[in-house]
Amino acid sequence: MIPMHRFCLLPLLALATLANAQLPADPKAAANKPNVFASAKESATTDLKEAEMELGKLRTVIAAEKAQKNEELTTREQELSKLQEEAEPLGKQIDQAELEIANLKKQIDTRSGEDVYLTGVLNEFVQGYEPKLHQAELPTYKEKINLAKAAMENSGSSTQEKFTAQLAVVEASVARLQDMIGGSRFQGQAVDDKGNILKGAFAMLGPICMFATSDGATAGLAMPQAGSENPIIRQTTPELDAGAAQVANTGSGKAPVDASLGSAIKEFLEKESLIHTFEKGGPIMWPILVVAIMVFTVIVNRIVFVIRERSRRKPKDVTDLLLAAEKGDFVTAIAIGHKTKDFVARALGYALDHVETSISDALSLAANLELKRYKWGFFVLETGVAAAPLFGLLGTVTGMMNSFKSIGGDLGSPSAITGGIAEALIATAFGIGIAVLGMWPFNYLNTILEGAEHDLEVAASRLELIVQKNHQDQALRERNLKESLQGSPQPSPFTTGQTLPDPA
Repeated sequence: MIPMHRFCLLPLLALATLANAQLPADPKAAANKPNVFASAKESATTDLKEAEMELGKLRTVIAAEKAQKNEELTTREQELSKLQEEAEPLGKQIDQAELEIANLKKQIDTRSGEDVYLTGVLNEFVQGYEPKLHQAELPTYKEKINLAKAAMENSGSSTQEKFTAQLAVVEASVARLQDMIGGSRFQGQAVDDKGNILKGAFAMLGPICMFATSDGATAGLAMPQAGSENPIIRQTTPELDAGAAQVANTGSGKAPVDASLGSAIKEFLEKESLIHTFEKGGPIMWPILVVAIMVFTVIVNRIVFVIRERSRRKPKDVTDLLLAAEKGDFVTAIAIGHKTKDFVARALGYALDHVETSISDALSLAANLELKRYKWGFFVLETGVAAAPLFGLLGTVTGMMNSFKSIGGDLGSPSAITGGIAEALIATAFGIGIAVLGMWPFNYLNTILEGAEHDLEVAASRLELIVQKNHQDQALRERNLKESLQGSPQPSPFTTGQTLPDPA
């Protein structure tokens, strides 16, 4: 290698050469100056030669190194060529692997979609399986169903965990179907209609579920009830209940068969008679029953009375009686009043029979006697119509009190709570029903009574006018007779037997 200071002398040598070229042409002046530039030139020339020698050596070294590098490059190129030859099949394998990976991804996406679909189908099966179970079977399958629901709701659950939980429910349902062939029996608990929890055996026969205690004291059909984990026992007939007890405890016996898949038995149990509904209403139903009997007895009696009185009405007897009275023939008029069945003519005849004191008082007394027959039972009817809703309200209060008492008891038996509510509603319904059914006949009878009062008032007014006119005519005749006896007759402004206009 050439030292760096040798290369630095080359520019100085060039400057010295330039300086010699620009020296003055005066030889004397040049001779007088020291020969510095000549020394520098010689030194630079020497350095230049040394540098050229070193440069030649460097070129030789570079050429040797270049040959060596070329050999190495050739070797590397040969190695690269071999590596490329070796890499070519690997690249094909990589491409094939990438293609297979893409296919696997597509299969994974397809399988993921199938997993989602199957998970949804199984989840729908799990969600819809619980309502299809009888309430007595829920304790047996509830744990597996809850585990499946929890796995679906937990976002951290893997697909395998979800499938495992769901398939457990499917396997349990298949086992249940196999067990249901020919009927199945299992232990459990239920409640009676009073809310008491009973332990015993269940027997499933298709849609029919029977229950019986171990001693057979309580037996019947097990029916689901809302808001409770325990079914309620509904008793049917003594024969069917005895058969249900035998089947539930021993596995054999007579059991009810329902070809309608449970609909007929459900309708039979839910169909309640009026007596059963009355018993559910509680103790307050007895006073309501007494009121109902009194009210409807009066209504029936009054309707029969009105029909009978309408059949006895004879307006011709009233007209004949008034005509006889107008002619002054009170004996005939009284006879008509005694013989007739028409209450108006009878009242007028009674008034004429007691006309000695006062015709107004006699007519008022006769009308009151007849109207009293029409008003019979009105007090009972009016009181019953007003009292029935009050008894129903009292039943509402007592029923709600019983419901609140049951809240502190077994909350797993809502029938004990709803029994008080049913008592309240039944008593209220019966009370209001009696009031509504009694109000219409009561208003109708009041209308009939007003019509009878109007007929009596019109006939009494006519008779009173007739009697007053007859009294006036009789007084006038007596006065005329007296005056004629005294020899001073005066013309009378009245005519005996004059017919009065009909006020109606």
